[in-house]
Amino acid sequence: MITVKNSALLAALTVAAATIATASGEARQTPASADAIAQLKTKVAQATRMLAAEDIIASSGHVSVRIPGTDRFLIGPADVTRDILTADDVVTSDVNAKKIEGKGPQPLETEIHAGIYRARPDLMSVIHSHPLHSVVFTITGKSILPVSVHGAIFADGVPTFEHVGHINTRELGDGLARTLGSHRAALIKMHGAVIVGASLEEAFVAAIQLEENAEKQLWAEATGKVTPMTPEDAARSVKQSFQASSIQKRWRYYQDKERSGAAGGGK
Repeated sequence: MITVKNSALLAALTVAAATIATASGEARQTPASADAIAQLKTKVAQATRMLAAEDIIASSGHVSVRIPGTDRFLIGPADVTRDILTADDVVTSDVNAKKIEGKGPQPLETEIHAGIYRARPDLMSVIHSHPLHSVVFTITGKSILPVSVHGAIFADGVPTFEHVGHINTRELGDGLARTLGSHRAALIKMHGAVIVGASLEEAFVAAIQLEENAEKQLWAEATGKVTPMTPEDAARSVKQSFQASSIQKRWRYYQDKERSGAAGGGK
C-alpha cells in the first residue's frame, strides 16, 4: 500500500472529497421528501444496471444510498437480476441492517452497507462489487497502485479485508468498515470490493475507475516493471479528473450509453 507522505497529494484527495461532499452535506441534515426518495431509488436502480453492463456487478453485488436526514438507506434487493433492476425493486434498510420496507428481501450482505454507514457518517453511497481485475490483487497479495490518471484517487491505498466469504454479520460489517477506514475503496479477499462516496454518482464513478486502474496495472505488470505515479502526479491528476464536473461527465456518459443500448435493442 502507498502511504500518502506528500502534503500536496493529501490536500488534493481531501479537497476533492470536500468539494463533492459540500453539496450533499446540507442535504443530509434535512429529511428527504417522498419525491426525493423516489429519485434516489431511480438512481440506485440505474447505477446497478450500468455497473452490471460494465461487468463490475454481475448476478450479485449492490448499490446503496443513504436517505438524507435519516438512519436509513436504499439498496437493491437480493432477488432481482441486476441488469433489469427498477426503482420499484429497491428496498429500504436501516444502519442496523434491518429491513424497513420494500417488496423483496434485502441482500444477504446488507451488513456491508450498514457497517460502513455506521462508521462513516460523511458517506452517502456504498457500492459492493465483484470486479474481475481488482480482486486478483487479493489473491496475489499485491497492492493496487495509482498507474492511471483516473486511478490517482486511490493513491492513499486500497486495503484488503482478510475475511474470505460473505459479509453477513454485524461483526464482519464492522470489521470491513475498520479496514476501509478513511479510504475510498477496500477489497474483500478472494471476493469483491467496496467503493464509497459523498454521493451516489461519486461512488459509481470511483467503482469504474478502480477497475480501470486495476486492469491497466495487470497489463503493465505483464509487460514489465511497474512504476506508479509520483505523489505530485497523483495530486495533479485528482485535481484535474475528480472534481464534481468530471464525475457528472462520466455519470452522464454511462447514462447515455445505457439509453443508446436500450434504443438499439442491446444490453
